[in-house]
Amino acid sequence: MKLAARDIARFLESPPKTVRVVLVYGPDSSLVSATLEKLAVKFAADPNDPFSVSSLTGAQIAAQPSLLFDEASSLSLIGGTRLVRVRQAVEAVAQPLSSFLQEPPQNDSVVLIEGGDLDKRSKLRALCEGAESVVAAIPCYFEDAQARMRQLAQGLKEAGFSARQDVVAFLESCLPAGHLALQRELEKLILYAQGQKEISLEDVRAVIAYTADAALDDLAMMTASGQKARAMRLLDSLLEQQTAPVSILRALQRHFLRLQQARAFVDGGLDAGMALKKLAPPVFWKHTTPMTRQLERWTMEKLTTALAVLYKAEADVKKTGAPDVSLCAHVVLMLVARG
Repeated sequence: MKLAARDIARFLESPPKTVRVVLVYGPDSSLVSATLEKLAVKFAADPNDPFSVSSLTGAQIAAQPSLLFDEASSLSLIGGTRLVRVRQAVEAVAQPLSSFLQEPPQNDSVVLIEGGDLDKRSKLRALCEGAESVVAAIPCYFEDAQARMRQLAQGLKEAGFSARQDVVAFLESCLPAGHLALQRELEKLILYAQGQKEISLEDVRAVIAYTADAALDDLAMMTASGQKARAMRLLDSLLEQQTAPVSILRALQRHFLRLQQARAFVDGGLDAGMALKKLAPPVFWKHTTPMTRQLERWTMEKLTTALAVLYKAEADVKKTGAPDVSLCAHVVLMLVARG
């Protein structure tokens, strides 16, 4: 059965004793890992104990399908639940798992499966989502801005801090996608603010190291939108801060690749809004409107040309003695003019 978002927290806190298999999958790999670790301690007193926990890979099961049942049917040498962890699961795991579910071992063993970003065509995902209550499938998607803000506000509250909504919104906008990265930066902020009760914008600016990357993202957004004056001012600022031209070019590449992917969805019949929603990681809410306008300006042909220019520019700035700063500025100006 596939767990709905509202049911996941309750399941992680107290997994039903009837559950024999849990598949955790999705694009947010850090959240997948964190979820599996939470589950492991629920089923095993020590998840690292080799006498009660067995670790397999998807490749091992694919090469020897009986391995899954054999490990799950083994008894824990110290008593308690036998836990089998399957890492990097592949589609070939679906058939051995199906056999396991038809005739599960006569013990209380549990199988935790680490899936990747499985799409709806995945046989492994379909098997786990369609099975009865003995199987649970937990999706781990990148959260939208509002969900991340709620998570940040709750984390600050639990640590004894308050913060205005605009501070939480700014903090969210500075952080990278992914559960683990968000938690790490939040922990840094909490440590920095020890001894005070309220988190300010100055605290966030002082601690969050991701602001440089946020500035690169802003430059890419302005460049693709044709905002020449703002783009050049931000470019000058980044260069003054000793930001490497190759880092600037790669930030532009990332943005134009996302535009190209969205453009392909649009050319396939989706409207711009739906095309942007299909991107992973999700588009930050404040970027939705400008990126929608960018898709009106940038055709697939223009995006392909822009990316070719960016790749060549990266190769050129890496050459010994190349005027990397002027080359980078020239490319930004060229793309701004086309946007």
